[in-house]
Amino acid sequence: MSKRPLSLTIIAWVLIVLSVLALVGVFTMGSNAIMMKAIEQAHVSLLFEQVWGTIGVIVNLICAYGILKGHPWSRVLYVVWSVISIVVGFYVSPMKATIAVSVIILIVVGFFLFTDKANDWFQARGFMLKREVAPSQRR
Repeated sequence: MSKRPLSLTIIAWVLIVLSVLALVGVFTMGSNAIMMKAIEQAHVSLLFEQVWGTIGVIVNLICAYGILKGHPWSRVLYVVWSVISIVVGFYVSPMKATIAVSVIILIVVGFFLFTDKANDWFQARGFMLKREVAPSQRR
């Protein structure tokens, strides 16, 4: 197995830090007047936002773990979850222009998750969910 690229380490730790901050946000959004106003404009409930946020935190932490350990499914999960989040965000968000930032982040992170160095780290190409088996390990 090759050495983990620095870009993947940074991505994983940014996911971890942002997930912890998001979890704090999920638990405090009910007491934040600005957030409650945004939720009213989005026409969704506080409970929906809290559940959706918690699920997002869990998925991102799983992705970060998988990226750090070199599991190919983790980068596929990140891309799929990000696309789902963008679609849901576009549907519920009253500020549609902010979704463009999420799309740009997905493109940049996705680029780093599928570079040649990342492919070597994950020992997989493209959207493979399992590692490639080396010819010497085949029976």
